Amino acid sequence: MKRARCHGGAVMTALKKLQQNWEELAQDDPLWAICSDPQKRGRNWDEEEFFATGEQEVRTVLEYVLALGVPLDFSATALDFGCGVGRLTRALAGRFREGCGVDISPTMIEQARALNRDSRNCFFQLNQANHFGAFTDGCFGFIYSSIVLQHIEPRLALKYLRELVRVLKPGGVLVFQVADRFKAGLVRRVRRRLALRRRMNATLGRRRTDFGMHCIAEAKLRRILAGERVHVHDVILTNSTEPDFNGDLRFLEREPAEGFVSKQYCVVKSA
Repeated sequence: MKRARCHGGAVMTALKKLQQNWEELAQDDPLWAICSDPQKRGRNWDEEEFFATGEQEVRTVLEYVLALGVPLDFSATALDFGCGVGRLTRALAGRFREGCGVDISPTMIEQARALNRDSRNCFFQLNQANHFGAFTDGCFGFIYSSIVLQHIEPRLALKYLRELVRVLKPGGVLVFQVADRFKAGLVRRVRRRLALRRRMNATLGRRRTDFGMHCIAEAKLRRILAGERVHVHDVILTNSTEPDFNGDLRFLEREPAEGFVSKQYCVVKSA
């Protein structure tokens, strides 16, 4: 019991830190926090251009799933986990019956509702817990998560992943992206983490923000998903951990020579 309480305490600490980080980013520069193009820093994203990146990314993902021969139920509701201001939620709502975005930051959700107020089938839910208590089992036909789990500490990320499986309907499809590992020696690892923290701290004008990349190996994810009544249909390398990603999703034939290795999983829930 003592060990379980310690584990639970660590998860709650990670949850609190996660919310603090994203709330600060949302208040400072919400669009740049999601697509960190250096030229767009300082609230310089054009809204139309920003949401166009979401359209492009969702189109790429759905074409990929259909090319695998995996059927999609476009009459169902789609979930965008870690929605930010709704960049992907809006695009999903244009293809499915409804698009639902979930985020831990109150400011992100407030911005999402304001920016998508003309989208009638696009709605947003603030979730400040490590579970999705507002959603019943099997209520989503398609779930997508991009450049989100890679910024969540693994113990918390895995709890969210189990919840995503729970709210996915039988036969539904979950596509999510994670950082698998970092290819470099210890010195390069430390330098990259420090550089990332300095960059985010400079953006926020604060020293307390702890914002970094977290990795979960494919072997570990497969072991966990094996017990969740789902089938891992495909795993593919992507460019999602690259600094210039900005929604321009591309699938890679080989791992990068160095840096973070990003993988996208296509998972189907047993009927």
